[in-house]
Amino acid sequence: MLDDRFFPLKGLRPLRVLPKPVEVPVLSVVPDGPPIRFTWGETSYRIERVWGPERIETGWWRNRDVSRDYYRIATDQGNRFWLFRRRTDGRWFVHGCFD
Repeated sequence: MLDDRFFPLKGLRPLRVLPKPVEVPVLSVVPDGPPIRFTWGETSYRIERVWGPERIETGWWRNRDVSRDYYRIATDQGNRFWLFRRRTDGRWFVHGCFD
């Protein structure tokens, strides 16, 4: 189990944000629930810890609605990622890496 002192719940953003989020297949226990496994490229990751969701939305006045639920996740191999679920269609994306 990871110690929250080294990966706090609030206010943390990844060291590396991808130029464009990458869609990934995700397995969740319930449709709108947190992820338990995802595959990125040829690698499948089992998620050990999840923090979130943190909802990020833009205002309607910007003419481009964005509504995402972000999760900070740690895998059983020690990787840490920033994933989000797009609320409009439920698709998942990797948006950054903490390592």
